[in-house]
Amino acid sequence: MKQTANTDGEKASCDKMTTVEEKQQNSLCTENYHFLFEQATDAIMVTDFKGNFKNANASLCAMFGYTMEELLELNVKALLDEEHIKAKPLRFDLLAAGETIFNERKMVHKNGTVIYVEANAKKFMDDRILVIARDITERKKVEQTLQKSEANLHTIFDTTDTIYVLMDHDLRIISYNPRALAFAKNELGHSIEISKYLLDYFSPEKQPQLLLYMKEVLAGRHISYEVSYPQADGSFNWYHVRMFPISKGDNNIHGLMMAVSDITEKKLLVRELLDQKVQEQKKIIRAVLQAQEIERNRIGQELHDNINQLLTCINMYLGIIGKEKIYRKDLVEKSKELIDTTIREIRLLSRQQVTPQKQAGIKELIEELTKRLNENTVTNTKFECSIAGHLSIDEDLKLNIYRIVQEQTNNILKYAAASRATITISENNGTIYLSIIDNGIGFDPAIKRNGIGISNIINRVGSYNGEVGIESSPGNGCKLEIRIPY
Repeated sequence: MKQTANTDGEKASCDKMTTVEEKQQNSLCTENYHFLFEQATDAIMVTDFKGNFKNANASLCAMFGYTMEELLELNVKALLDEEHIKAKPLRFDLLAAGETIFNERKMVHKNGTVIYVEANAKKFMDDRILVIARDITERKKVEQTLQKSEANLHTIFDTTDTIYVLMDHDLRIISYNPRALAFAKNELGHSIEISKYLLDYFSPEKQPQLLLYMKEVLAGRHISYEVSYPQADGSFNWYHVRMFPISKGDNNIHGLMMAVSDITEKKLLVRELLDQKVQEQKKIIRAVLQAQEIERNRIGQELHDNINQLLTCINMYLGIIGKEKIYRKDLVEKSKELIDTTIREIRLLSRQQVTPQKQAGIKELIEELTKRLNENTVTNTKFECSIAGHLSIDEDLKLNIYRIVQEQTNNILKYAAASRATITISENNGTIYLSIIDNGIGFDPAIKRNGIGISNIINRVGSYNGEVGIESSPGNGCKLEIRIPY
């Protein structure tokens, strides 16, 4: 019995010690709780599961204008807007079941002023609810301002092909149009919602750059850029993105608008045009190389059939003189004549190939070309020029005009069998007009020809954004008209 008594006494002593320790720990927890409670920058309230106030910190008192004693006499419903609570009743049952509720509430200050609060409520202990509240009244005012602005634009927003998203200063979505809904679903894989943070819809790698752009817009800048999104088939969708600040016409920026246009078709068209341009450039290069090859063949043929024959004759005459070992005046004279002819032929061939003198004007160059044609061909060629002597033409353009005239007159001599040709050049309103007319046998421009003379002319004119017109038919000569801006 004695042993039992001792045991019971020891147990009682231990229970007493345990109770004291628990009280000390509870007291310490309560002190820490109150310290954190009062130091929090957010407003905090504690209620029971009927909504009666059990505690509140100084921030909450300041938010609603009540003293602590006044709040402890109230139910939280007294701070809520009547119409708002009807539309969105309090759900103490969900909180009692352990759910956390995050929502926005329209509440009322002691003086009757409306306050918008963002609240996070959850079960606290067994019989209490802890609510952390934040005053978002200014944000709601900005939202209302933005909503009024965008309401006037909804007719445009809902019918345009442009994607529009309106955001507040915190980058939360205020409004969007149907195209934005489709973009979010197709490109971002999300369903867009009001009040959500826009950047959350984008991939982590895109968020930093987007945030940088948006901060610049909120500082007053307008941003514009292009971006692509890869597709499942390996292609890309391209978008032109514009961001601009929203204000009332003053320096206060309330938010920003993002406008996105689908430019995929435009990009494809530009690429197609670029590919066409590359192919055209390749054609031009091939035509130039072919022209160079033809010109080499022509020079080689000229040297072989003409100049080489003249030199062969001279060599033959000199050989006869050497064999007979007597002076043959007739052979010497013939040799001299052939040498003079060879010199003239070489000079004519050289002039056709050498770039004309830069200091000479276009009029002087074509006059010299016409003079040589009249001296060495049976075609009577006239030249009419109404370009002022002081007119300044780019050297490359001047050379190309000269080569065009040279090319076409060669075509006339080779193929047209013309007795007359007229070259006319004039200028008006920044455009040079060139026409070359002959009375030769003509041709059908619709029939593809083996020669590349006309192709070379068209390529030269096209490189200066000019235009070429050809009028001809069998038996009626040819009229070539060219217009080149300078």
